[in-house]
Amino acid sequence: MFLKITSYIRAFLRVDVSERKHKEFVESINKINVARGKLTSLMFIVLESMLLVISFLVRKGDSLKARGQYYTLMYLLMLLVMLLFYLIFSRLEKNISQNRNQIRVFGTLFTSFILCWCAGVSLLDQMSSGQIMVYVFAVLSVAVTPYFDPLALLLIYLPVQTAFAVLLITVTQSSGIPFDNLLNSTTFIIIAWVISSMRYRQRATEFNNAKIIEDKNLELKEVNQQLEKLSQLDGLTGINNRLMFDLTIKAEWDRCKRQFMPLSLLMIDIDFFKGYNDHYGHQAGDECIRQIAGVLAACTKRATDTVARYGGEEFAAILPYTERKNAGMIAEQMREEVEGLRIPYVYSNISEYVTISLGVYTITPAGAISVEEFIENADKALYDAKKCRNKVVMSS
Repeated sequence: MFLKITSYIRAFLRVDVSERKHKEFVESINKINVARGKLTSLMFIVLESMLLVISFLVRKGDSLKARGQYYTLMYLLMLLVMLLFYLIFSRLEKNISQNRNQIRVFGTLFTSFILCWCAGVSLLDQMSSGQIMVYVFAVLSVAVTPYFDPLALLLIYLPVQTAFAVLLITVTQSSGIPFDNLLNSTTFIIIAWVISSMRYRQRATEFNNAKIIEDKNLELKEVNQQLEKLSQLDGLTGINNRLMFDLTIKAEWDRCKRQFMPLSLLMIDIDFFKGYNDHYGHQAGDECIRQIAGVLAACTKRATDTVARYGGEEFAAILPYTERKNAGMIAEQMREEVEGLRIPYVYSNISEYVTISLGVYTITPAGAISVEEFIENADKALYDAKKCRNKVVMSS
């Protein structure tokens, strides 16, 4: 029976936040507690200032009596301590993650002081009304204002309540043991602790749920990015596909047109590729396309350059901010690098290896020509290159 009760207590005290997320959870709690600590300090500063004014001006005669002096000293003590805590919380607020341990320590001291102070006021009240409402209100306020780990709050409540009970019996000795006040305060301590624990567990549950949703959204975002990337890539070669070429050429055309910068386009075709497929088979043809795509992509080193599979054995390279001469040099490098692959092609009419032909067209976009005409002129240059094969033709 005892073990079962112990297991229930442990289950109630345990807060299920993963070790990986625990630091972030504590930081979120600390951020709330520091903000509420500042607000509570400010509230007490205003309240105690008002009470001191009332004590000295409105109830000047009462404040000079012994009991009145005690109340005045209590108000002054609360005012000074709250000013100190307001400054402390303002400093800690500047770096929540770095001040994690300090926030826990000062949060405990802050809460303990408020409970002790309210307990002291309630002990003073025993001389007149015998009420403990100030202390009970503080107990409940501590339960619903900050977020405390159940065990940490229990370690705050117990010593304060024990001291309060001993002093209450001592102060009210003449009238007998204040059984009702002890019973009521203890009951409120238990209720407040349960409420605080439930709030803390609820906060942990909300944090876990928020992190689950955040992780799922992140996973979904990554999947969407991967799908978007796949939709832009050619399945065989891994370079940009025709759709990406169409989108990029229009975007670069508009950009170069706005900036009055040159734009070069290379149209590329594998020489006699149909014959290569017929003699070596489609698997060899696919491998040939993959190798050539890799060479073409390697020859365009700038992030702004785009190489795409235009269709079948055709490729295209978009080179923004590239002059005609430099575009011709890149095209010639591509031609040489592809021939340097030494992919055997014994049935070729011009070489014993696979070769490519390239058409190059450069222009500074303007209103006199459209992007479609730009592509057509580059394609015409490729057509001229294919008359000789293994050649680069620069369109004028």
